[in-house]
Amino acid sequence: MYSAGQGHLLARRYRLETIIGRGGMGVVWRSRDELFGREVAVKEITWPPHFTDREQLAACRRASAEARMTARINHPNVVQVYDIVEEDGYPWIVMEFVPYRSLRKVVQEQGPLHPAQAARVGLGVLAALRAAHREGIVHRDVKPANILVGPDRVVLTDFGIACAPAESPTLSTASVLVGSPSFIAPERARGRQAAPSADLWGLGASLYAAVEGRPPFDRDNAVASITAVVHDELEPAANAGPLWPVIGGLLHKDPDERLDAPQAEQLLRRVASAPAGHLGARPAAVAAARRRRPRSSAVALAGSAAVAVMAVSGGVGFAFTNSPLAHTTSTATLTHPSAASSRPQAITPHLSLPKATARTSRHPASRPSSHAPWAHHGHGHGHGHGQGGGDS
Repeated sequence: MYSAGQGHLLARRYRLETIIGRGGMGVVWRSRDELFGREVAVKEITWPPHFTDREQLAACRRASAEARMTARINHPNVVQVYDIVEEDGYPWIVMEFVPYRSLRKVVQEQGPLHPAQAARVGLGVLAALRAAHREGIVHRDVKPANILVGPDRVVLTDFGIACAPAESPTLSTASVLVGSPSFIAPERARGRQAAPSADLWGLGASLYAAVEGRPPFDRDNAVASITAVVHDELEPAANAGPLWPVIGGLLHKDPDERLDAPQAEQLLRRVASAPAGHLGARPAAVAAARRRRPRSSAVALAGSAAVAVMAVSGGVGFAFTNSPLAHTTSTATLTHPSAASSRPQAITPHLSLPKATARTSRHPASRPSSHAPWAHHGHGHGHGHGQGGGDS
């Protein structure tokens, strides 16, 4: 298929500079907007060579729909879409460039978060979800890889498989639901239509992974993970402390019994504002549960594949794919000139974590400052599918 090269000037405006993310359905370029003189992220839509003409057309329509939906959400905790252009019949999505690592990458490099830190990240994600839900948009793939965390901002990215139930039951082919098996809500795994409560499940699973270093229902393969999501009891999070009521409430298998957004916000604010010395000790029973099932956090968090769940006659079928843009993270920051005064205030993390050890940047000038260890501006990090996502 068509693919532009480095230095290409897209739409006589966007200069493609460096590929910072690549996957089965997209390539993300760090680019230069030569009209406004700013850095942007440009997503080039690609697809496997075996795609039929019909599948290629569906991919183009889905990309356009993603851009239109994301552009409707005017919120600082959501990655901003600036433009969508077409060249030689292919859509390109132009977004803000957010130079933050994903939550997944942070946990891999620096270890699990303190409950108060995780709660602050959760508040940012929840604010983004509430903004999307007000527009009738369900994200459908909330996970650490799609959450970018900087020193003063949390950003939810990758609305590539989002849907607007009021407008269309799906943005992909009929009866196909796409997501990551360890973070997909049980009702979606059963074939039900996505609803805002499914995004709250994804938030709960992401918070679990943030404090434990692994997803709550991660198993040896995607089928086993999906089965665990639907049938297995939730294993207590040994390191959650006061965050456990939020996590447990968001991971209730019955969506009608799950915490709603206002309830989750109230609990998260309580944990986020608590001094570190007053967060409580690990319950002995929870610690014992963790000892019974030791896991390698980095391997577990990185090993999940993406799964497409297809409703078929007589049950649910599963189509497994490699996670698009796996092992790539994030991205960019510039406030749209016309939106600076009208956008809601961002939910900011105000985090301070110990620096990762035994890691030195290949680019000394782009190392994070001592007061902002979450920020990383190095070249080695790239976008996910729709900024920040794709990896599990």
